Amino acid sequence: MNRRTLGILLIIAVLIGAGAFLYATDKLPFAARDGVAQADTSATAAGDAVTAAEPGEGDPDAVEIKPIPVELCLVEGRGIAAYYRAASVIEADRLVELVSRTQGRVARVNVEEGDWVEQGRILVELENDRERIQLRKAELTLGDKQRLRDRSRLMLEEELISQQEFDDVDSAYKLAEAEKDLAAIALEEKRIRAPFAGRITERKIVPGQQLGALTPAFTIGDFVPLRVRVYLPEAIARKVSDGQRVIVSPEGMDSDLEAVVERVSPVVDPATSTVRLTLLLAEEAGLVRVGGFVKVRITTDEHHDALAIPKLALVEEGALRSVFVAEADTVRKVEIETGLYDESHVEVLEGVFAGDYVVTMGQGGLRTGSRIEALNAEAVGFRPATDTQRDPAEDPASPTELAKSE
Repeated sequence: MNRRTLGILLIIAVLIGAGAFLYATDKLPFAARDGVAQADTSATAAGDAVTAAEPGEGDPDAVEIKPIPVELCLVEGRGIAAYYRAASVIEADRLVELVSRTQGRVARVNVEEGDWVEQGRILVELENDRERIQLRKAELTLGDKQRLRDRSRLMLEEELISQQEFDDVDSAYKLAEAEKDLAAIALEEKRIRAPFAGRITERKIVPGQQLGALTPAFTIGDFVPLRVRVYLPEAIARKVSDGQRVIVSPEGMDSDLEAVVERVSPVVDPATSTVRLTLLLAEEAGLVRVGGFVKVRITTDEHHDALAIPKLALVEEGALRSVFVAEADTVRKVEIETGLYDESHVEVLEGVFAGDYVVTMGQGGLRTGSRIEALNAEAVGFRPATDTQRDPAEDPASPTELAKSE
């Protein structure tokens, strides 16, 4: 044999050996041993048998479908109101900044922040020795002129002086009286008084401080009554009237306060297209502080006998709103149309009827036809009877079922 023939025989021997090895290890790509194929066929058949096996009454190993626990609520009529919410701050009836009317050094400060003061009380005095002396001098001059006028009047009555002489003396008296009044004003300008009864909210000066004219010294507030001003869109403001009751919720307080609409502005702010409402807080609102943040809730519409359900019953999917209506021991998903809503309930315009029961808790795992177990059935009066157990004479069909049959 030549070398070429030996090479071909060697290659054939290698291929035969490799094929035998793959057959022995069951790794041939296009063939399988009968035993393995039969095992695979048996496994497939067993899987099909398991898949085909379904729970039934005669199968003791069948898995029972447990009902989903839910809570229900009866659909019924109730009063419901629509609200508009706004935010604002509490304002004092009057909050005034008091300033010095003239320059001078602070001699005495008579009040402190938080003090209640009566109208006219002196809050601070500037150094006023010169003004006191000038006032005293003017008072003495006025006294002299008054005595001279009194004597001149007696002499005029006895015709000892002429009318012209008396008029000159009377004019001198009136001039001295004016000088005395000017001196009193100059002294009064060295004092700052409370323009009304109220509470000092801020002190801005200290004794010894040099003040200029119109320098702020105090802020005084009158906190009876308190007010809140809110700004509403024109369309909303048209639904509000004077004297209307309003709920005010101060920040940091657990309880709400009551207020009334004192006045509605007759004009619209052209910059914001809003209307200003002034609310008057009730007198018992003494625990709140001026400047405190509040939330205002204003009733804009009200229906006294609306068909309503709790907000918890709503299932919202985009713009669609639906509820699960309980029927016997199952539920049915129903799309609804809503109207007004308040803090806890929403008005239903279409979709459910009075007397229906809707799911308020446990909707997460529900779909139409799901079995349910009402945890509060006795509390809400729900009778979870099936159609075969219900006596039409004792338990008539629900309004939803009547509507379906019609």
